[in-house]
Amino acid sequence: MARMIPELDDVALSQIPSNAERLIYKSFKNNIDDEMLVLHSLELIAHPTGAPPIDSETDFVIFDPRHGFLVIEVKGGGIIFDGIERRWWSTDRLGIQHEIKDPFRQARNAKYEILRNLKNSKEWGPLGMHRILAGHAVVFPDLLDVEPLIGPDRSLDIIGGNSVLTAAASWLKNVFNFWSQENKTWQPLGRKGLQVVESVFCKRVTVRVPLCLSIAREKQRQIELTERQGRILRSIQHRHRASIAGGAGTGKTLLALQRAKSLAAQGLGTLLVCFNRALADFLKRQTVSIPNLHAMSFHQLCDWRIKAVSASTGHQLLHEARSSYPRHSFFNVQMPYALARATELDKFRYQAIIVDEGQDFGDDFWLPIELLLENEEDSPLFIFFDPNQAVYKNASTFPISDTPFLLTENCRNTRHIHTIAYQYYTGDEVEPPEINGAPTQVIEAKGLDNQALQLKRIVSELIVKERIRPHDIAILVLSNDKDSCYHALQRAGNPNGAIWSFEALWKPSTVLVDTARRFKGLEASIVLLWGIDQTNIDRDKELLYVALSRARSRLYLVGSCEAIQSIMMNNLS
Repeated sequence: MARMIPELDDVALSQIPSNAERLIYKSFKNNIDDEMLVLHSLELIAHPTGAPPIDSETDFVIFDPRHGFLVIEVKGGGIIFDGIERRWWSTDRLGIQHEIKDPFRQARNAKYEILRNLKNSKEWGPLGMHRILAGHAVVFPDLLDVEPLIGPDRSLDIIGGNSVLTAAASWLKNVFNFWSQENKTWQPLGRKGLQVVESVFCKRVTVRVPLCLSIAREKQRQIELTERQGRILRSIQHRHRASIAGGAGTGKTLLALQRAKSLAAQGLGTLLVCFNRALADFLKRQTVSIPNLHAMSFHQLCDWRIKAVSASTGHQLLHEARSSYPRHSFFNVQMPYALARATELDKFRYQAIIVDEGQDFGDDFWLPIELLLENEEDSPLFIFFDPNQAVYKNASTFPISDTPFLLTENCRNTRHIHTIAYQYYTGDEVEPPEINGAPTQVIEAKGLDNQALQLKRIVSELIVKERIRPHDIAILVLSNDKDSCYHALQRAGNPNGAIWSFEALWKPSTVLVDTARRFKGLEASIVLLWGIDQTNIDRDKELLYVALSRARSRLYLVGSCEAIQSIMMNNLS
């Protein structure tokens, strides 16, 4: 029994429109040996000389390792051939004529296309097969007598009739003998040649969508969802004061940026201020060329105004702050106090202020913020915050007492990332995103050096195989012992196609390695979360919430099996 491709059962065989082809298929399958490979309905692109490529299809191609191959066309019904006009017709049982293509020319042309495809194969040349036996034939299974069809290009030896249905093996042998006569230069196809045939015409191909394209499509959808979320600002565009609350991924930072740009475009001197330095650097990059808009962290604001006013007035504002609050925190009390004093000594003011990460602003931050407004009662002041992201434990009360507006839809993460991050969230319900994405990936290894080697391997695959840009990847360290993690990565060496960038954002051809705490407020397409073996869920649940939600499209957890399972399957009361 021959090897048939495709292998059709009775149901599939019944779907072939041509009864003649169905009969020949069964005959070849049942009457020729398993050394032969039979391809049915092989589709090709023909390249006629001096003409554009055209689609073509041949009914059967038989490959025999002991000989070569035969292209066989099958035509059912009666046959009419006009030798003057070179036209062919078939006739059905009712005597109705249907014009058809010249079957011998079809078979001959397909033969040359198959040869061309084989010779163009990379595997063909190394076999040293310069010439194989190639032939063509036509079968008319509804005809008992095919001799009337003989012609200069149609030897009886390459014409089959009804007898092929019961004697396929002997007929094929005769056809091969016809094409081999007086031809002593051909080589048998052989088993290796048959393997090349299968690789060219029968190979199984799997082409994955590169992760970079999947992430790009997800990002576009996330942008659309964020724009939809931004409609809430339309309801408060005529208000001068408002606080806007939302969980991780609800677009607070992008909406704060959008609001700041809008106010600056109205000609208002606008301050966009946040707590985290890395986020401030991001906001500054986004606004550096926009007139009337300053973006910075709160402590950058303090440093700038304190130095400017101290230089212009001679007052040593930080010395005054230390003298007034000698035992208090420099960053949380003394710098805010010095900034408040600067506003008393200097007339510099903003006409609008937008605060992002409001949950991290301490009580002593708000007085200088309000004093910096041109009109403490009416100048626009908007505060964006996530009450579950108080990683720095500063937030208490805001200078806006009205009920916050709520952002209720996660439009940054995928559903899988949302699910794992939001088990550490407490607050108003946030709807999961519409984008499913991929499940959280687990990289199990014990010891920092083994984990670092796994990180190098995964990041290399992402860059080289998945075409991810290095700056779209971030390794975030949860552990307080960041230096041990950094040193382990240095010992592992740089990933293929990039270098590690330790706590330095946006350097070209680099993969960022940073702490989850410093990366707060930012995001990356792919986050690999590391240092989780030293994480205490009860103590670090807010940091886990922040860290897990930094991943926009793909999240990897790196650590021991026990540590990973405790994070993924945590059930908080």
